[in-house]
Amino acid sequence: MNKQRVILANGSRLLREMLNRIFRKSDHLEVVQEITDHHNLSAAIERLDAEWVIMSPEKDQTMPSWVDKYMLKHPEVRFLTVSNDGSQVKMKWLDKQEKTLSGLSLKDLLYILEQQTN
Repeated sequence: MNKQRVILANGSRLLREMLNRIFRKSDHLEVVQEITDHHNLSAAIERLDAEWVIMSPEKDQTMPSWVDKYMLKHPEVRFLTVSNDGSQVKMKWLDKQEKTLSGLSLKDLLYILEQQTN
């Protein structure tokens, strides 16, 4: 299985550090860049050929509004938000499909990231 390339985008520093530590333990996930400003995201996706972009949700736990714009330009990329306490994950991918997953363990999150394909 190829490594899934992940960009950690504009989440809290604590969330990015936690995810980085977790992903380093996985044989199938690789953090290729951390971005604190989503305006730099499109260039990073193109340059690094990322499969995933992971970020914090908005304050109301929704997907950031700018995600749809990036999905139009990069339909092959899956976008995922992780709540600060890690208890809720939202995924958005092709054709603007969106799914909310609650009560996930870190093991569950890793499994989802490692197994998803375009």
